[in-house]
Amino acid sequence: MSIALRSSIVLTTLALAAPAAAQEVTRMPDWARQSVGVEAGLENAWIARATYSHRVDLGFVPEARLFARFTLPVVTPDVGDFSIDVGVQATALTWRDFRVAVLVGPVLRNSVNELFSATAVGMGATVLLGYEGPRWGLSAEAGYEQILATHLRHSDRYRDTYYADAKDGWYAITGSTAHAGLRGGARLGSVEIAARAGLDATGQLHSLTPPYYFTLGSAYAF
Repeated sequence: MSIALRSSIVLTTLALAAPAAAQEVTRMPDWARQSVGVEAGLENAWIARATYSHRVDLGFVPEARLFARFTLPVVTPDVGDFSIDVGVQATALTWRDFRVAVLVGPVLRNSVNELFSATAVGMGATVLLGYEGPRWGLSAEAGYEQILATHLRHSDRYRDTYYADAKDGWYAITGSTAHAGLRGGARLGSVEIAARAGLDATGQLHSLTPPYYFTLGSAYAF
């Protein structure tokens, strides 16, 4: 496999990289057990995202939620390019309405182009520090995502043009991203409106293009 193809795979994988984080930034109402949300904005590419979150009782933490997210690029929509991440959000420390929360879970990303199709698996984690009230919330966020391995499938065009004996299969092709920023929002009953913005970089803290992210979204608790 050529260095150019390897670089292309890493860049393509990072293009759908996104911080692992559930949508809500305010406190979920006490009577609600789950929520659904939508979000759109710029995260290395223009994306749209759907989120599902479910409150669970872990006993040893005051607040925990399971979440799942599905992300798609929207400038040139293609069902072959997507990411799915799942995980748990757990409140580690609380003082009144201030909290430290940790989100962690696996991620799967898929990309298809004329030269190859790739499916990457990895892990992501985000730490939130700030105020989570019943009406509004504001938190600092910092996160890291590491791609661990990529399953690569070369196209006929790649074999005909570059390397006829290219082998499909799992490769230790890794990439990583880091981010830091703010998230804030307001809640009116079941509905929350939230925004996120910050800086994006590779795991080695080299700037991505663009070097920032911002999203706007809404969630409905029930």
